[in-house]
Amino acid sequence: MSFENFFHCVKNGIKRKIKSRRLKMEVSINEFGAFSNKYFKKINDKDLSFKFVVDEIDKNSILFVLRSFFNMYVEVKENSIIVFKNFPKKFILIKEVNKSNHHFTPRTFKKGTIMYSISPSYSSANRMNGVPLWDSLETIEETELIPSVQINYDYINPYIY
Repeated sequence: MSFENFFHCVKNGIKRKIKSRRLKMEVSINEFGAFSNKYFKKINDKDLSFKFVVDEIDKNSILFVLRSFFNMYVEVKENSIIVFKNFPKKFILIKEVNKSNHHFTPRTFKKGTIMYSISPSYSSANRMNGVPLWDSLETIEETELIPSVQINYDYINPYIY
């Protein structure tokens, strides 16, 4: 999904509920309509980002819709949410990523490492918690696959060059 799809759904509604069995979350058509009216109606498709304050009761559902369903980059500070129209292509690690804080990482990535946003072929990333990233765009030998590992949001910042 993308910002354009999100903007279209805000204007026209969704056709079916948004759900994830793995995350055990669901947002009904009526719920999405209520969220659109309450939080999203003032969105301008020309802006590069938009910011709003969300009620605590709606926060997880809103993040599920934005991050998991529409695959948008969202920053959260308490109940203030900033949604970016374009998903960053590069991130910088603000903390070291290793086996003790990301048990599934294949190796250690040092603080300050530039990481690239990857759309994994076999996605096992939980976008509620993090983003699939890798430190290069080189493919695995004899394939077209680029490796990735989920890096949690509190370990990364968008890289602005």
